[in-house]
Amino acid sequence: MYQMAYLAPPGYPDPDGSFDKDIVNMTASIKGVDRKSVKVPNSALWIQLKLMPDAGAFEIKKRNDLVYINLFCFEAEHADNVFSAVNRLYHKYKLGTPRRPPGPNWIHTIPVAEQLLRVNEIQLCQKMTVAYYWGVYSQLLKKRNPLN
Repeated sequence: MYQMAYLAPPGYPDPDGSFDKDIVNMTASIKGVDRKSVKVPNSALWIQLKLMPDAGAFEIKKRNDLVYINLFCFEAEHADNVFSAVNRLYHKYKLGTPRRPPGPNWIHTIPVAEQLLRVNEIQLCQKMTVAYYWGVYSQLLKKRNPLN
């Protein structure tokens, strides 16, 4: 099974990287997320996914306010480039020094305005981030090896 690290800035609790089947089903029903903001059903949240060859960014807004930027890395050969983007965002939002992920598969969450969220919204954001990470990664693996 594949391993993934889900990292947050110093002083923030570690995000919940567990897999939630109900959230996976809900996110699978949301269409048109790539490069367009799409409303999350029954919430004030909007999501947008930006894909690159071996990386991705998953942004979450509450109404019009950006609350999270999540950067995904899927391959060791691209980890330095993606981690450089993490460094720039940590600097921009004054979040300290990011931890280096332990392996090639990871999510780094950048809280931009987490204080705008209720606890249940934070949990939903984390679960959606994990669901999209694994969804994008599985599509990447299928493209590389169509026999899977």
